Amino acid sequence: MSQEAEYDPQDESLTGSAARSEPLSVERGLDALRSSPEFRGPVEPLDGVEANEHIALFYESRDEQVEAMVPFVRQGVERDERVMYVIEERTEDDVLAALRDGGVDVDAATDSGALTFHSVDETYRRNGAFDPDEMIEFYRQTIEEATAEYPALRITADTHWILDEKTTIEDFMAYESRVNDLFRDEDCIALCQYDREAIPPEVLTDVVRTHPHLIYDGTLCHNFYYTPPQEYFGPDEPARDIDRMLRTLVDRTEAKAELSTTIDELEESNERLKRFAYIASHDLQEPLRMVSSFLQLLEDRHGDDLDEEAREYIDFAVGGSDRMREMVDGLLSYSRIDMNDAEFRPVDCTTVLEAVISDLRLQIEERDAAIVADELPTVVGDDTQLEQLFHNLIANAIKYTDDAPPQIEIEAQRQGDRCVFSVADDGIGIEPAHTDQIFEIFNRLHSNEEYQGTGIGLALCRKIVDHHGGDIWVDSEPGDGTTFYFTLPRAKR
Repeated sequence: MSQEAEYDPQDESLTGSAARSEPLSVERGLDALRSSPEFRGPVEPLDGVEANEHIALFYESRDEQVEAMVPFVRQGVERDERVMYVIEERTEDDVLAALRDGGVDVDAATDSGALTFHSVDETYRRNGAFDPDEMIEFYRQTIEEATAEYPALRITADTHWILDEKTTIEDFMAYESRVNDLFRDEDCIALCQYDREAIPPEVLTDVVRTHPHLIYDGTLCHNFYYTPPQEYFGPDEPARDIDRMLRTLVDRTEAKAELSTTIDELEESNERLKRFAYIASHDLQEPLRMVSSFLQLLEDRHGDDLDEEAREYIDFAVGGSDRMREMVDGLLSYSRIDMNDAEFRPVDCTTVLEAVISDLRLQIEERDAAIVADELPTVVGDDTQLEQLFHNLIANAIKYTDDAPPQIEIEAQRQGDRCVFSVADDGIGIEPAHTDQIFEIFNRLHSNEEYQGTGIGLALCRKIVDHHGGDIWVDSEPGDGTTFYFTLPRAKR
């Protein structure tokens, strides 16, 4: 998981008066994860599931804890909510450092009272031992006080303390289940953090049953093992639990069978669409060439009989035909990505880059561009497609600059079984509101009078990276240059 991309404080999905006017709900918590650079895993949409504002985070490493906790807290601070963090002394320094690294102005938030830190003894064990009734009342009062001054209350808490002798697991699970009723219809949301390596499995089993939403292994899912509070207690709870488990098995089997049929149908449909796109774009080439050729022939043979306006019309028509042919060429390249069944093999990206620089030699010399590159790693992929990828990114870095000679830096970092590449320039930059749409096919931010192009290059880059099982994203500010990041599978030694 890359930490290269920076949090964008201008992201209107997280901030602004429109965001703050919406009531706090678990959907807002999902938005925090969907929009964050730290949390890059899937977030299951609600799609009508019960949306109690109570989420359990299961983590096995500090990175997994940080990638969910930081955007959750950061969103609350950016939305001007009251954020309450129940923290353990042994982790306080790490938490503060992670929040600062994640773009949270901790000092300003704590000085204003918007972000507060509390010990376990100040909250869950205020009288020396944990009492579910007292803790429910404490949170009820805290919600009332917070929402009198702030739009909402957001809570996150470490839970190592449940393992000490002062706490019974039965009391804590009873409390966790009742919290679901407490938070219902309130402007309050909670993220409970559970260390899977430290807390016994039998305890975590009950944790699963008492939280409507779970985060684990970089994924946020809605919990079909969740047991509503009214069903969690009582002598007939085991029978209800069996009914729920059996119903879940049947529902999941039916859903998987339906999904399998849908996937088969989609694969067949996609294959037809790919073939159609390839054949259609290929067959368009000849009539476009014919239009352009005959117009030029008309000008050559009858140019003396044409006035200036007629020649201008011919130039417009030829130029339009040429641009259309360029778009068709790009569409053909785009279609070929999915149709290429060649096996991936080790590709030396330094060799790829050298070939691309050689191909772009004329543009580099015309703009006096400087390209500085690290020694790049060997990845697993298709060398032709990777040349297209580097070619498009470097060509864009040369193109989208002002009058000064372009300065381009290319780097790569190894992260586990992936390599994270970056292509950075000092060009005109991109407005943050447009960073998503630049990867859409035929979507251009500039007219041909400003910068010529077809709107396919970056869409092709994303297609190539997707085909290699990677991710691609951009970090940019207008006037401050642009950095494209992408991941590729690292070749085994």
